Amino acid sequence: METTFISTSYEETREIAKKFADKLEKGTTICLYGELAAGKTTFTQGIGQALGIDRLVSPTFLIMRQYPVTNHPVIKTLFHLDLYRLNSIEDIKAFDVEEIWSDPESLLIIEWPEKFKEYLPKTRYDIFFKANGENEREIKIHEHK
Repeated sequence: METTFISTSYEETREIAKKFADKLEKGTTICLYGELAAGKTTFTQGIGQALGIDRLVSPTFLIMRQYPVTNHPVIKTLFHLDLYRLNSIEDIKAFDVEEIWSDPESLLIIEWPEKFKEYLPKTRYDIFFKANGENEREIKIHEHK
């Protein structure tokens, strides 16, 4: 199943993400695809807001950030992983992603997942971001079951 949204602002992108997050019944893996500045981190911030996380920042230099979730009945931790600076499967595996994505209490959001494509779990969401201008973004959400 695929759904497409058009966003014309940061706020609108966050609202789309909040509505998406409201539908999550348990932890899963969410893969975000798109060029730099396409809206991936803004979308992740919207998911974080929906889960009670006040301040969520890009993990580009730390590779992964972990946030406690305060207002979801099942999800207890959000992990935000940025693969942009990693170059090998071994580097990626060092973050225990298999353990994270198999835990229903953990939500894993991965930026630049194409570096890890053959290793991603079969059950996940792929979300594609495309800049259609300075402020407009096309957001396609595809669910893999």
